[in-house]
Amino acid sequence: MLFVVLLMLAATGLFYAAATYQNHGYAWADQTCASMPSLCDSPHIVATGAVAAIVVFFVMEKIRS
Repeated sequence: MLFVVLLMLAATGLFYAAATYQNHGYAWADQTCASMPSLCDSPHIVATGAVAAIVVFFVMEKIRS
């Protein structure tokens, strides 16, 4: 589960950075935003999923102990 949380946080950072650097001469940002324009236009969707995954992770850890 921790891997999923870290992956979601990395994806959040990627889409925020791609949205920031889009059309500024960075090919990776242009390609990312061309392949997933809805996530580039609103990267807070990925951030919301990351926060939900973190909450679920901590709840599951609390239940286990």
